[in-house]
Amino acid sequence: MEDLHYLVTRKPRNELLKKLVAYCYFHASDDAQREESFYFYPNYLHALTIYKGNEVNVDHHNKRSLVRPSANRNKFTCLYTVNLKDRLYVDLKGGFYKVGIVFYPLGINHFIDASLNTFMQHPFQEIVLDKAFYPIITRLSKEQSIDEQLATVEEALLAAWHAFDSTVLQKAVREIVLSNGTVKADALEKATGVSRKTLLRLFRKHLLSSMEEYKKMVMFRNSLNYALQHKELVNLTDIALYNMYYDQSHFIRHFKSITSETPKTLLPKIVQIGNEDLYWHFLGQ
Repeated sequence: MEDLHYLVTRKPRNELLKKLVAYCYFHASDDAQREESFYFYPNYLHALTIYKGNEVNVDHHNKRSLVRPSANRNKFTCLYTVNLKDRLYVDLKGGFYKVGIVFYPLGINHFIDASLNTFMQHPFQEIVLDKAFYPIITRLSKEQSIDEQLATVEEALLAAWHAFDSTVLQKAVREIVLSNGTVKADALEKATGVSRKTLLRLFRKHLLSSMEEYKKMVMFRNSLNYALQHKELVNLTDIALYNMYYDQSHFIRHFKSITSETPKTLLPKIVQIGNEDLYWHFLGQ
């Protein structure tokens, strides 16, 4: 690529992967002087972020990751993010190369050899995928075209894919998303045919959250997406009511508890990446 600095999104092409992966993004720079930092926010679409040629220092206490060039140009780091309630900070300095694979709910579970809760103790940390993934994904290079990179990602995922029985959880997640997080626990029991206790166990095992945490996160994310997609057309009251908050002040309190800013001050700062619901707040912009 002529100018080696890019941040683009692509949807998967493979029919199987279209059901599990919402989109991928490709983010790279070879500028040794480049400095870039941003916040990202809770989402029920969770991302696997692959770094090549970088040292990645994850500070769980301060909810941030620091990315710097590595002396080992082939160093690979795979981080998975399950962000329920906080803004997370990324600081990039020098050249970098990262590829994000953004999964639909429960998509990642088709590519790991154990339940998600065996890997994750923090909102974002390193994760180990099926061993068949690595011989292929290590062929990635930021000098490749985006189409070539996407093809490599898809080949690696297909090599690692395995069946995962998620019928009950898929039904519960679908009810939560369609209701914008307002569905009651007894309605979820009825929709799935299993008890509240069983649902809670499955949520914690495969989604790393309680049902209530998941519902609040869905409500926040849908309101953020709606606000950013319609920011020229709607006011805060419209956003709150459309997304089923009690009122505008309920929406503002919830929004500020996660982002540390009010919608009025933060929404104009957030940038959409590509054509997907990938929204980052670049600092200094």
